[in-house]
Amino acid sequence: MSTQLSLTSRFYQSFCSEQPTWTIGPASVWARLIALRGLVAVWRERMYYRKELKRLAEHGPQRIDDVGLTLAGVEAELQKPFWQA
Repeated sequence: MSTQLSLTSRFYQSFCSEQPTWTIGPASVWARLIALRGLVAVWRERMYYRKELKRLAEHGPQRIDDVGLTLAGVEAELQKPFWQA
């Protein structure tokens, strides 16, 4: 997962910088596509995690306590969009 996060951070930084760090060529295109795939994977993982938190919160707060979270923390996590960590 650290590989995905480092690729996504490089991908994100290349789009956010004023001077893009990528070059035109097949290797850079593949690198960007791989980074994009990693970014989408991270987003899907966050969506799944938040959906499971919501399910646990709806079926009983005692389950949230078993995981070691508070209801306030769960509510704050559920309010975040999928692209926020």
